[in-house]
Amino acid sequence: MKFPRQSIVALLLILPAAALAEMHVVVIEGLGGEPRYTEQFGEQVAAIKSAALGLTGNERIRVFRADEVSRDEVLQFFDKLKTGISGSDQIALYLIGHGSYDDHEYKFNIRGPDLTGEDIAGMLNSLPSSSQLLVNTSSASGALADLAGNDNRTLILATRSGVERHATRFGHYFAAALSDPTADIDKNRIVSAAEAFSFAERQVDDYFERHGLLATEHPRMEGDRADRFSVARLGSVRPSTDDSVLGDLIAERDALNAKIEALRLEQDRMTPQDYRSQLLQNMIGLAETEEAIEERERELDLEN
Repeated sequence: MKFPRQSIVALLLILPAAALAEMHVVVIEGLGGEPRYTEQFGEQVAAIKSAALGLTGNERIRVFRADEVSRDEVLQFFDKLKTGISGSDQIALYLIGHGSYDDHEYKFNIRGPDLTGEDIAGMLNSLPSSSQLLVNTSSASGALADLAGNDNRTLILATRSGVERHATRFGHYFAAALSDPTADIDKNRIVSAAEAFSFAERQVDDYFERHGLLATEHPRMEGDRADRFSVARLGSVRPSTDDSVLGDLIAERDALNAKIEALRLEQDRMTPQDYRSQLLQNMIGLAETEEAIEERERELDLEN
């Protein structure tokens, strides 16, 4: 099966404008407090950055490591970001660390003054982007639900409320979902925020049930766009080869993935019938293309 370059170019040209939107990813690592948490948080940040590199350019990824982050630096970064981001761009903010809640105010624990819930909501509210994702894996993160929630934002929080103050396991499982094929429920090689949440939520539930423990965390997701926000692309790195047929197939797969992502973003502006029809058409094309890639790799004796 061959896919000429002309067809790939044509497919790219008809992508909706939303496909040209950029994704910006910001990761803030909090203080571990103990060596085991410091190690865990570092591993989660690395997994998130690696997944982000499969979705956007390195220049649009900003990681604040625990040993360098400060409240003023983060606020200044977001103040500058609002002038360099458009309404059609996507923004994903990940908070990886510990949180606290004193029944009045949520805080994300970093060096010096902590980031408060008001800080976090204000940073996101200042951005013109109409597609935002906030993932907070910290203890007491559920306290942000009312403060940070809005119609343009998907919230993924490790706890149901601010009173669940124990260190969480959710972040570990969410990071694992970014590279685990079983998290990709619809098998399109893209892990959406909804799929990553579902994977992590199941793992958290299984952990407490397996150990016969009372659950100290109940993950929470708010917003109706989580299935349209991609957090990882599986298998984006293939064995290097000069084979032009395989190269064309991979280019076609990436173009179809981009079109599917764009359709999901445009869903509210389409009739249900048009959306389902176009989505089905592209999902079928994606499945056929992926099958052709695997077949070509077998012909070339490349390991997947």
